[in-house]
Amino acid sequence: MVREGHTIARAAMLMLVISFAAFFAAAAANRPYYYLNPKQLDLAALLPPPPDFNSAAERSDEEQVAAAIAARSPKQLYHAEEETKRTVFFFAPSIGPNFTAERLPVTAHFFACVGSDVEQLIDSAKLAWDRPRPNGVAGRRGSYPSGHAAFAASTSIILGELLPSKRDAIFAQARVFAENRILLGLHYPSDVASGWTAGTLAAYVMMRNPVFQRDFAAVRAELRKAKF
Repeated sequence: MVREGHTIARAAMLMLVISFAAFFAAAAANRPYYYLNPKQLDLAALLPPPPDFNSAAERSDEEQVAAAIAARSPKQLYHAEEETKRTVFFFAPSIGPNFTAERLPVTAHFFACVGSDVEQLIDSAKLAWDRPRPNGVAGRRGSYPSGHAAFAASTSIILGELLPSKRDAIFAQARVFAENRILLGLHYPSDVASGWTAGTLAAYVMMRNPVFQRDFAAVRAELRKAKF
């Protein structure tokens, strides 16, 4: 009787997971792509798969996450938790205090579109692999590839093109943003590496889109007017 109850509970949990996956897939299907055609960039074909279960590569991933968690200071943990929101204005410390959504509405809208495209692209890849998060972290979508790392890569590449004099500082900040996912115990190093690759590919494809190029020019004009 107890075994039957456990079986029913597992089946119910499986159905719940499947329902959530279907919900997110349907929601993604109804959102527009602004600068990307998902058929242009099949991450399931372009990225390597995550490490095999119980392989040396997976054990290395697990060891690196454990080491990062063990070595982190309370201050590092605080900043990593505070700085998790995926917004281009995260880069204000590298650019200047006036780099805000309120002052730069065209920039805000443009990077919201970029971020939406990258997020949808990554969510599709997560469904393809469905890798569990480190240490059984629950309540989140798949671990591979990292959406935060993809955001960091794509946004820093595009922002670096807009503000070349700030490029080095932007990239340094982006790397910390991506690697904080390991420090927080939310992603493996291979998740972050593949997320960065995915974001780089996404930026490359978007930058060749005529609509992107038109909006990019408008953002550049806004930033110049604001004297960045």
